[in-house]
Amino acid sequence: MNKRTVKTIILMLLVSLFICPGRMPAQPEVSSEAALLMDMENGQVLYQKNAGKMMYPASTTKILTALVVIKNSSLEDRVKVSHEAASVGGSHVGLQEGEVLRLEDLLYILLLSSANDAAIALAEHTGGSVGHFAQLMNEQARAMGAVHSNFTNPHGLHDPDHYTTAGDLAIITREAMKNPVFRKIVGTYHFKTERTLPQAVEGIPQVDFVNHNKLLRPGYSLGFEGVTGVKTGYTDESGQCLVAAARRDGRELLTVVLKSENSGVYTDTAALLNHGFTDFSPVVLTGAGAEEGTAPVKGGMEKSVSAVTSRQCYYNLPAGGDGNIQKETSIDPTLSAPVKKGQKIGALRFLRQGEVVGAVDLVSGRDVDKKPLFHWWYGLIVLGPLFLLGWKRDRSRRRRYLMRKKRWN
Repeated sequence: MNKRTVKTIILMLLVSLFICPGRMPAQPEVSSEAALLMDMENGQVLYQKNAGKMMYPASTTKILTALVVIKNSSLEDRVKVSHEAASVGGSHVGLQEGEVLRLEDLLYILLLSSANDAAIALAEHTGGSVGHFAQLMNEQARAMGAVHSNFTNPHGLHDPDHYTTAGDLAIITREAMKNPVFRKIVGTYHFKTERTLPQAVEGIPQVDFVNHNKLLRPGYSLGFEGVTGVKTGYTDESGQCLVAAARRDGRELLTVVLKSENSGVYTDTAALLNHGFTDFSPVVLTGAGAEEGTAPVKGGMEKSVSAVTSRQCYYNLPAGGDGNIQKETSIDPTLSAPVKKGQKIGALRFLRQGEVVGAVDLVSGRDVDKKPLFHWWYGLIVLGPLFLLGWKRDRSRRRRYLMRKKRWN
């Protein structure tokens, strides 16, 4: 019997009750060359257009840059700006060679003002050099599953060998948004800091930084209610790019729009978000702690243990779509004591039209201790007869002794 599959339970969930009858929802009109819409929590892709096509990310690169910096440096670090950082081209805020700033402030400057000089300064501080930092970026991306990308710099200025896909960028951003520091920064519209410049400048040095993501701008005509971030980008080769996220009614959706033109990057984003929030309904497939069978336990104080779900699992069903979802349970048949509560002992998968649409671990519902080699009553069984035999022998000896003593007297 297959270790991974002891039993398969096929259950047709009546989720069709939660779907509006009728035709499938119309697809949004998206003019950008590549785009993707994803549920932020469960990673379900709700829409994609050329999601696997190689694209130039421009400054959306800085999503990964910031994540690598946060993971490998301290927010309280003091970062000294190098000549290379101060002289980089493209979008910059005039950082000076020798200027020292707090790392957290540089992250705000990087993500709000899309500053290339901040990107180089942070990369050199965290990685020792731009080249080594790029290696860290690629390692981080591949560890997250973004395997169709290659990064050569921390800012996104055009390089033919610096590329990603809409799918990879969604994976990277979803992971970055799990970090509370990153999430707070990209959801900020305005940030102000203090700077001490090594060299005098004409006028006032820039200390106020405004987010280039216009979706966060108060009163913006193309804004979207509930936006939580994240990052814009532009080069001649990449066109207008935008990664955005928004939350409504407890749901958070993520969009990636690559190679758009002018305001189309915002209209495409709004169309995708509206599509996700309006044309899909989340249906809970299982709750946390739901019992999905039992697992036999070898050598345990109890012969079996309940297998329960480790967390809630839900799926976004399209309005008018097929709601028949199958449930498949796999439980480890070779489980041996001791078993700890919460220990993984199987898996529960949900399939729709043969495709896996969700999965959760099955864990032990309680502890199961190992059966001891000897119980106290084992001693009675083994030692009892010996004790009785010894007692009878002693009694017989005593009787013979008393009889001899009587004769002597």
